[in-house]
Amino acid sequence: MLPFAVAFRNTPRGVLVDAVMLQESDVSILFSFTRSYFHVDLERVGEAVLFLHSIMPVKPVSELFTVLGRAKQGKTERFREIFRHLGATKDHFVRAPGERGLVMACFMLENFDVVFKVIRDQFPAVKNVRREEVMAKYDLVFRHDRAGRLVDAQEFRDIRLPRKRFAPDMLAELTGECALNVRVDGDDVIVNHAYVERRMTPLNLYLRTATPEQAELAIMEYGQAIRDLAYTNIFAGDLLLKNFGVTRHNRVIFYDYDELCRVTDCRFRDLPAATSDEDEMRAESWFYVADNDVFPETFLQFLGFEGRLREVFLEKHGEILEAGWWRSLQERLHSGDVVEVLPYHPHRVRVASSA
Repeated sequence: MLPFAVAFRNTPRGVLVDAVMLQESDVSILFSFTRSYFHVDLERVGEAVLFLHSIMPVKPVSELFTVLGRAKQGKTERFREIFRHLGATKDHFVRAPGERGLVMACFMLENFDVVFKVIRDQFPAVKNVRREEVMAKYDLVFRHDRAGRLVDAQEFRDIRLPRKRFAPDMLAELTGECALNVRVDGDDVIVNHAYVERRMTPLNLYLRTATPEQAELAIMEYGQAIRDLAYTNIFAGDLLLKNFGVTRHNRVIFYDYDELCRVTDCRFRDLPAATSDEDEMRAESWFYVADNDVFPETFLQFLGFEGRLREVFLEKHGEILEAGWWRSLQERLHSGDVVEVLPYHPHRVRVASSA
């Protein structure tokens, strides 16, 4: 069995075969957890899932149900997958790799491919966001075009998990800092509300062990992720590398949504020039900054790119550091222009059709 996927495009000249995909990795991206669902009217969805699983054996069945527009069935299958794994292993729930989240407590089963995210009871002052706003942002992602750059976060409620399988430090963090959502009931831990996402390698950790070639490709992917999101009217907000992950296909994906917003809701500003040496030495801005103000020129200051990686980013994606690029994109979005983000590589095959 080999995958065979054809992408057709409507053009003024007629129907065009825009791409032909014959590799499992290419077809897998079409059915990715980072893309919008296919809403397919099928009499027997299970048969379609079995077929798709035969050509994409690495992809979980739960995700195939979900991507075909059967979100509830997908959640049921994922729940079953989690408990099958618990029954077949001695894995514990431990803290997910990466920097500790300020808004979410993140944990995972040691050898299972998902992450559980629970909203903390309180956020530090640097996070100017409320719990309801965080949930609204996840809901936006669920309904929005994810463009292959946002993780599909499944919302679960009232999950009962075995207490003995939690690492002590993880359980202490959940019951101490997420008490509104997590409680212990005898031998079980009850999670009242959580988001479950596919696990990825945080980009900042990936770069520590990557070869120079892998690191350069990851940085180009990182910049392209910011672009692709912007084309679909999404500004990630917090562009720190720790908020992006790397998939098994080496695609860079954004997964931290607490500062996410629409591009059209931002005000992209050029950085005002300092009027004196004292202004340049100030720890805080000497000019007024509103909540929706964004200064693209400052992005590089906190990303930590050095040497060759900085050069690669500036060469490939330097224009996203310019407020003018963002304002121009805002004009296109306001005018109703749909900027296409393809789920495949457009150079695969281009053959004119006689249709």
